Amino acid sequence: MVNRKAISWGVAVAALLGSALPSLAQNAPKAPTFVQLKGDVMGALYMPADGSAPTVGIIVMHRESNYMANIACPEFAKRGFAALCMNSSFHNNESSVDWEKIPLDVAQGVNYLRSLPGLTKVALYGNSGGGVTMSFYQAVAENGGSVCQGAGKLIQCDPDKLKGLTPADAIIITDGHPGNPILRLRSLNPALSADLEGKVADASLDPYDPKNGYKSDGSSTYSEDFKKRYFEGQAKRMNGLIELAQKQLADIKAGKSFYSDDAPFSIPGFDGGRLQSLDLSIRHTTIEPVKFLKNDGSVVTQTVESIAPPRPQLAKANKTFAEGARGGLTVKSFLSSNAIKSTDALDEKKIDLCSSNNSTPCMLGQVKAPLLAAAMQGSFQNLIQEIELNYMSAKTADKEFIVVEGATTGITPCDNCGQPKEAFSNVTKNFFDYAAKWIKQRVGA
Repeated sequence: MVNRKAISWGVAVAALLGSALPSLAQNAPKAPTFVQLKGDVMGALYMPADGSAPTVGIIVMHRESNYMANIACPEFAKRGFAALCMNSSFHNNESSVDWEKIPLDVAQGVNYLRSLPGLTKVALYGNSGGGVTMSFYQAVAENGGSVCQGAGKLIQCDPDKLKGLTPADAIIITDGHPGNPILRLRSLNPALSADLEGKVADASLDPYDPKNGYKSDGSSTYSEDFKKRYFEGQAKRMNGLIELAQKQLADIKAGKSFYSDDAPFSIPGFDGGRLQSLDLSIRHTTIEPVKFLKNDGSVVTQTVESIAPPRPQLAKANKTFAEGARGGLTVKSFLSSNAIKSTDALDEKKIDLCSSNNSTPCMLGQVKAPLLAAAMQGSFQNLIQEIELNYMSAKTADKEFIVVEGATTGITPCDNCGQPKEAFSNVTKNFFDYAAKWIKQRVGA
């Protein structure tokens, strides 16, 4: 049974939201109320300012980031929806993430919204890492625990604990990457050894060596041979880390380790090696002509190119503990939420997409609910084609893909994409108007 204790947020709301809402002040929704669900799961409920009782509610949540002030909630509430911005039970703590339990957190939000008077439909909204969060929930809710079990899984879920989840009526994914494991696979530095030492094992795979094509002041240019070896090297290093983690976990279970429950697993150079962010020629356009939501509100169909700038600064970040090592991971959180099997990091056909339950293409391939997948043209990760591939993997008969001109992952105007920020001044309004219309067409309002 859902604990529906809700209290006025008052001063706490202002402290949490900070500068998130001033631009919406002219027609902002009601001040949100704090909703305490079970355990550490909590949310902020945003409702329309006119006092109307919405018939559609929207859940907004990420794996571990604090999403209680996410831009989506006030924007959807302004358009007549109830919007619940949630924190998972693992918020702000990557090392504690038990991915196979994430659906239970989402379920609390779904059940809470469905308990509100007059509310009959629920949509899931996943931004960035929230995309795979919502895809996983919906796949389990529609099909049961069988979707997160199998001989090839790195981690098995407990199907008995995932019984009876209520499917949502639609899913929206904005800049929802392929899942943390695939994102990490494409971000780790393959020049380093497949252990926790951080030693250079193959300097010919160093993405930050000018001899290999790196440029510190713009887009790098890597040869086809280097890219082939690089993506294969990333897969090889990931597979080595998986073997190491599995051995450590076996030792823990057998009582051969000092630790009896889990163990530290911080990986040097585990982030910052994303070649797509260094060499902008890699996957910089959509595969096919797609719907393109322009800043003037019009929608055209064309091949769309990413306008995200290169990120040569990743060379410095890759060598830090805070950013490059994903510091704080454990053996279990690595295997559950950061690892995936493959023989090539870029080619989806060579990635065992369902070896991890944290895999957007795997989960969308098992979902029947309507899907809106949106890529942001100014995404700092240069995700435009990867989100299109997520969309292509979806098996639902009702799906749509759109790219938003000049938008960042946070659905705000890009201010370093080669044009003045003012050139993209309407991206927030344009996208949420479009998304609201899409929801109403599919589930009502």
